[in-house]
Amino acid sequence: MTVSINIRALAPVLVLALAGGTVAACGNDDSPEPATEASSGAAAYPVTINHKLGTTTLEKAPERIVALSDADLDALLLLGIQPVGVGASVHEGGITPWAKPKLTGKPTVLEPGDNGVDPEQVAKLNPDLVLAGGDYYVDSEYKALSPLAPTTAYETGPFEDPWQTTLRQVAKLVGKVEQGEQVIKDVEAKIAGVRTTYPALVGKTFSLSQAFEAGTIGVLRSPEDTGVKSFNAFGMELAPAVKELKSEDFAVTLSLEKIATIDADVVMVYATEPQFKSALEANTLFKNLKAVKGGHYVPLDLVQFTSLRNPSPLSTPYFIDNVLPKVAAAVAS
Repeated sequence: MTVSINIRALAPVLVLALAGGTVAACGNDDSPEPATEASSGAAAYPVTINHKLGTTTLEKAPERIVALSDADLDALLLLGIQPVGVGASVHEGGITPWAKPKLTGKPTVLEPGDNGVDPEQVAKLNPDLVLAGGDYYVDSEYKALSPLAPTTAYETGPFEDPWQTTLRQVAKLVGKVEQGEQVIKDVEAKIAGVRTTYPALVGKTFSLSQAFEAGTIGVLRSPEDTGVKSFNAFGMELAPAVKELKSEDFAVTLSLEKIATIDADVVMVYATEPQFKSALEANTLFKNLKAVKGGHYVPLDLVQFTSLRNPSPLSTPYFIDNVLPKVAAAVAS
């Protein structure tokens, strides 16, 4: 039987909730100084962007910016601007491994609840811009946050905008459009280089799943998902049987009796706990998958999983350098 999975089960910002871990919100006296150089090379203000939840207008260059998604944070950092607050990632300290080296201060880390971040905690940071274009929770947050400060949102759908869209939003609002386009050009060149470096990936199928409880597996199924689109850019396609899964969410839960659905040229699975990985790999139906028998199975850890599930201008190069070689090796085995 196929049943819809709670969309949160594969949302990377909540992976640790499934794994039994937590990321604590934290604040300190070492918050970064306001982004006084945000308008370097800027076009004239006011600046307005349009999105699905409304419009965001800045009358002057922002100086205190809160970035609620990894994509928003990475865009900001690549444009040379430090945030005063960030939405917590599932990684240690609430910051992704690829963003951490670019942080020069210690922004307040805001842990989301069921409906996103606490607007009172955001208000304490006195922001003049809240970036939420890539935020999974923005539908729930927007009404509370937008009266506090100009707040961005998605242009396509929650967790569906490509990182380029989010970066262009950020670059326009901070007055660094040309720099933003150069970042996009550089990262897209690296993505394009994958087909040359790993030509065997082109035309191959993949599946990406998460083992988070006994007896079932969560399977990413939506062609509109940003992670799926990343693999498409490498020349790969979602496994046909996975494409046929029906749901209003980007993922579904399958009982292990239906595990054959995920078979592909390369099968990737992230297990939220070691016991789930062990149980899956010991399952006879899983072991009998053509991909598993042929050595085309790639178990993923938390960092690897989140780097591909939440593409950004920093996580994408990280994935290409650190994870994609394992995928290519599995395809070629």
